[in-house]
Formats: sequence, structure tokens, C-alpha cells
Amino acid sequence: MRFAHITLGKAGSQWIKDVLSDPDIFGLQTGLRFFRPDKGGTYGMSQFAHEADGTVAAPIYEVTYDDWKQYAGPTDRCLVVLRDPRDSIVSWGFSIAYSHVTEEHVRIVRPALLALDLRGKLEVAMYTFWESAKAQRSWAARPRTQTEFVLKYEDVIADEHKAFRDILDFFGWVAPEDVLAKVVNRLSFKTRSGRKPGEKQEFSHYRNGVAGDWKNYFDRDLGRRFEEACPGLLVEMGYERVNDWWESLPEDVPGLSEGAMGSKSDIDRLERRVVGLERKNELLTALAKERMEALEEALALAETLVPKA
Repeated sequence: MRFAHITLGKAGSQWIKDVLSDPDIFGLQTGLRFFRPDKGGTYGMSQFAHEADGTVAAPIYEVTYDDWKQYAGPTDRCLVVLRDPRDSIVSWGFSIAYSHVTEEHVRIVRPALLALDLRGKLEVAMYTFWESAKAQRSWAARPRTQTEFVLKYEDVIADEHKAFRDILDFFGWVAPEDVLAKVVNRLSFKTRSGRKPGEKQEFSHYRNGVAGDWKNYFDRDLGRRFEEACPGLLVEMGYERVNDWWESLPEDVPGLSEGAMGSKSDIDRLERRVVGLERKNELLTALAKERMEALEEALALAETLVPKA
């Protein structure tokens, strides 16, 4: 049996991966290996199909239901996390422009995004998520089975403890309630950001922490164009009841024409802030790696000390 965490960009992928791989939880499971696929979304189901039994791969991006069924083994299990595409679009626009670590693919588009006003940033983000519509549509309204569990990001943030308990139960993993609560609280939005959900900080990678924030940014024109590009997607995913949902949006949303950084000094100042955030992220990643390595060494030592039957 292998385990896959399938998701789309800006659907809490790193947060969910962090909870599943936390040593306090993962260390309680036996015979498993946690694997973090390469960044950039190049890892797919054809690669997963060659992983050893006991592999937990998280997160894997842009996988369709048909791809999963083609490559998954009969006992493999996948957690699929979806999110309202409109919230993902807003999150992507702010993240790639301001707060995401400066990976190679981010360096390609960040200068262009910084030169655009907020509407332009959202338009670029909308185009990017248009390309993932096929994967989103393929998982929409899929029932839970013994091997597939489709979960909405909105349900996770509504009751984090219940959502992660459901995930662990689906995987067949063990974790006492107090351990799960400790990990979930330690990795929550409030703990990591120092703010309550809804207390927004546009330049933070932990920007908002609530669902439905897209309503503060989509005007009628953006809504109409999204529906035209992805017809019926929101209804299929259960986020809207009718396809003309965009008609109720306001004609004008304040601030959409703002946010462009035209001067080099503005961009340089932002880049310095991003570098600072990257350093903090590197320190946290190194600490997590040390904890995982120490846990693996302790487990290996324990196995040598247990008498063989």
C-alpha cells in the first residue's frame, strides 16, 4: 500500500503535508517512508507508480482522476484536497507576486506581476488556474471510497482537528487525540502567522486563513470571464448553484487598479523582505529535517534492541 496526497496549487498543500509528516504523528506509523516530490509540479502518477510499498508522497499536483486510476495499485490510497478556484486565484496572485520563496519558476513571472496592478495579477493567476480546470473537474463530486478521499480545503479550515482525524482514519494511521491536537495547534494558521484567521497580511505567505476572500477582489467582469473560461466548473465542484453567479457581483471593486510597482526601489525593497522570509523558511525546514532524521535514527536503534522472536 502507498499513499498519495493529490492537490492543486494554493489549497493548503504544504500545511497538510507538514501535518502528515510531523514526527509526532509520522513517527507513530510503522513501515512508511515519507517522500516529498520535486518542486514545480513535474512529479506525477507515472513516477508514483514506481515508488516502493509504504511510500507516502505529498503533495502531488495537477493529477486527474483518470491518471490516478491508470497508475495506482489496487490498495493505494489517495487524499485529494480541492479548494474554491477563486480563492486559489487570489492566493496565487498575492503569493507569487509577494511572499512565495524565490524558486526558479517564480523568478520568471514575479517581475511581470509586480509591474501589474491588482487586476492584472488576478488575470494572470486566473489564466494559470484555467490550465488546472481539467484536474479539478475530474475530481468534483467524487464519492469517498476505500482508496479515494476527496476533501475540500474549506472543510479542513472549518474544523481542523476533525478533518485531520478523518484523514488519518482514511489512511489507517494511528495517533492519540492529544498528539493530533498538539500537532494541529502547532501548525495552525494562528500559531504560524501570529494572527487570527481573517486578520489579513498581504505580504505574508500566511496571508488570510479564511474561505471566501475572493469576494473582496472579484468584480462582475472578472467573474464573467472566469465562468466563460471554465464553464460550469464551480457548479460541478459545489461552490455555486447556478452558472450565472457572477451577475450578482459588484461592477466595481475598490483597489483593483492599485498595487503596481513601477520603481526599482519598490521592487528591491520587496525583494529584501522576501529574502528575509526565505531565510526563516530555510531555518524551519532545516529544523524539521533534523527532527525527522533524529526520529529515524531512534526508530532504527529501537529495532536493533527489540529481541527477535
